[in-house]
Amino acid sequence: MPSPIDPHRRSPLFHRRPLEGDEGMIGLAERPFLGKFILRADPVAAAEALMSALGIGLPTEPLASSSSAEASILWMGPDEWMLVTTPEAADAIAGKARSGLAGIHHQLVDVGDYYTVIEVSGAMARAALTKLTTLDVHPRAFRTGMVAGSMFGHANALLWQIEDDSAEHGPVFRLIIRWSMADYLWCLLAKAGGAWGMPKEVPVKGERLKID
Repeated sequence: MPSPIDPHRRSPLFHRRPLEGDEGMIGLAERPFLGKFILRADPVAAAEALMSALGIGLPTEPLASSSSAEASILWMGPDEWMLVTTPEAADAIAGKARSGLAGIHHQLVDVGDYYTVIEVSGAMARAALTKLTTLDVHPRAFRTGMVAGSMFGHANALLWQIEDDSAEHGPVFRLIIRWSMADYLWCLLAKAGGAWGMPKEVPVKGERLKID
């Protein structure tokens, strides 16, 4: 007989546990089930509506984001953004956004089950990321609130800094990554942090973890 279906929702990294390097110099954790929605709209038409509905400004400058206690809006293009929310607030925030944008030509698509989020933190977080991408993540070039897409190893991800270097566990970065590439990127990040005591992780699909 076939096994019963497990009714519990699982994230793509449910089999992984948070990792920490020596003396907390680098940390790795999944932030599962955050609400994630792709928004397409004319920025002039949508800006006031979203401010009224969500109390968040719509970032119109490249690489920018804006945030409230429950949600953030990340710039992805001249007329494209990602709305990111806490798991608990996802339905309510999306509903408010749709109501606020009623009558305005737009598209709001739930992509929560397409992406997950890996959080990298600690004093050596930037150094580890530098091993994996050509993106300039030096603090003079990449600061709190900034967002940029890049390749990390062989995985395409969106990098978002949410905490400053001066924060207790800072800096803190979030990598928004497709579910299918999440385990590979997790193990690659663990390898990049190996110089600071991060435990080794082995990909479940056996991918080669090459760091140039």
